[in-house]
Order: sequence, then structure tokens, then C-alpha cells
Amino acid sequence: MDAAIRNIRRRKIKISTSRILFAFLFCGIPFLLYLLFCVYPIFQSVLDSFTNWRGFVRKDFIGFENYQEVIMDPVFWKAFANDFAITAIKEVLIIVLTVLFAVSLTRFRLKTGEVITYKFIFYIPNMLSVVIIGSLWRFIFMSGDSGLLNSFRGLFNQEPVDWITKFPLWCIGFVASWCGVGLFMITMISAINQIPLDLYEAAEIDGASSWQQLIHITMPAVWLQVTFMVVSILYQSLGGNFAIVNVFTPNGGVDNNSMVMGLYVYIYGTSGSRVAFSYSAAIVMLTLTAIISLGIKSLMNLFGRRYYE
Repeated sequence: MDAAIRNIRRRKIKISTSRILFAFLFCGIPFLLYLLFCVYPIFQSVLDSFTNWRGFVRKDFIGFENYQEVIMDPVFWKAFANDFAITAIKEVLIIVLTVLFAVSLTRFRLKTGEVITYKFIFYIPNMLSVVIIGSLWRFIFMSGDSGLLNSFRGLFNQEPVDWITKFPLWCIGFVASWCGVGLFMITMISAINQIPLDLYEAAEIDGASSWQQLIHITMPAVWLQVTFMVVSILYQSLGGNFAIVNVFTPNGGVDNNSMVMGLYVYIYGTSGSRVAFSYSAAIVMLTLTAIISLGIKSLMNLFGRRYYE
């Protein structure tokens, strides 16, 4: 009897030891790496933002001077406005195209092979690098007769247009939307496929048109996914427009007409003399993005509860 009890205790000790080892390998180490490479740099950046650190010299505490300079800089607020304009373009184009493509691939009677082909085609931009996509569309929007779009206009005796210089936000917003449709389309298709077909059949019997079915059946059922799309596009754009803008206009365009907050931070951060200032700008950007994203999410939830519940 005592031997059996000792065996059970040994087995429990072995099991608990293996669980601890498993937790350490698959939870503890990743968590430590997360603290080291994510949390610690953020914490250190916040501390350095209150100094005059230039990257190599010693740090002197200067309080909120960097933050005051960022807030008083009109270029930063122009960058914020440009970010918001690009984000607004992306919100409209991505959501409209996503809903259009998702409804077309789920509600229209397409063959399975056709649906798979269209999904693959629409998802291709998500698999390409931003640099590749930007370089491709820069060639299309290139000024003079060398650009593909201007060459097409030349067939109709139209004067060439410097698209990137005159309409940078529209060009960048269009290209960024083209990149982002595929992933959200897959999400929307999955949500629409969860809607019972009985609802659509009953609506057709009652004489509801396809548009009425979209408004009164599809949209209420996928409103959570629409909210996810809106908020995701918002926070990804306000903090991530830099990648595509840096390909089109790495200096912020003419009179900063395509400057965005990410590029603003990048320029000061790599100049070698305003590192701490760039940290302050990044933290202001993070704060604005968080406040706006949470505000929009609350409005979307309120709208959904009011009209779709």
C-alpha cells in the first residue's frame, strides 16, 4: 500500500515538473522575449522622450519640451491631417469593395472553382511586399510620358499629369486600399457563410430585393466584422501609412503635402540629432491613434446596438 502511494506521488511530481518545464519553454521564454524586445523599448522610449538625447551624447532631462515642440509644430498636424485623409479613403474603398466582393462570391451562384480563383486573385496584393507594390504603382502614376497612366492618356491627346505631386493622398489611398481588400474579404466571406440561408429564402418569398436583403439581413449579421474592419483599418493606417508613403514620397512630398506621422517620426529618428524628439512624436502618434480607435469603436458599437439589435 505504501509503495503504491509513493508511486502515485512520484508520478504527480513528474507530471508537475513536466508541466512547469512545458510552461517555461512555451510561455515563459516567449514572454521574456516579449518583455525584452517590445515592452522594454517602449518603456525606455517614454523615459528618453523627456530628455535631449541625440543618440550618442549623454542624456539631460528637459521635461515636456519635446512634447510641447511636437504639439506646436504645424508640420506634425499636417501629417496627422494627411494620415486621416488617407485613412478615410481606405475606410470607404476597402469596406465598399470588401462587402461587394464578399456578397458577390457568396450570394451569386458561382461555381466552386470560380470562387477559389477569385479569392486567390483578390488576395494576391496581401502576399506582396509594400516595396514591390509601391514600385509597381509608381511606374503607373509616374510623371511625364513614361508613366503608364499618362501614356494611356496620350492616346487621346491628353496632357500628362504629375499624379503623385498633385494628388498624392488619392494615389496613396487608392494603392493602400488595393492592398488591403483581400484579407478583409476573406473575413467577410466567412461571416456571411454563417448566416442561415432560411433568412434569405424567406425574404425572397416576401418579395425583398437583393439590396433590401443586404441592408436588413447581411449587414446586421456581419456588423461585428464591419466594426473589426473599421477599427483595424484605422489603427493600422494611422500608424502604418509610413510604409507606402515612404515608397511614393520619401521626403513628404511638395510642401509636406504627403507627410504622415510615421514618416515624420522616421525622418527625425534617423537624422541623428533629434532621437528623443522622434520618441516624443511617436508617443503622441500612439496616443492619438489609441484615442481615435477607441472612440470609433465605441461609436460603431453604439450604432450597432441602436439599429441592429
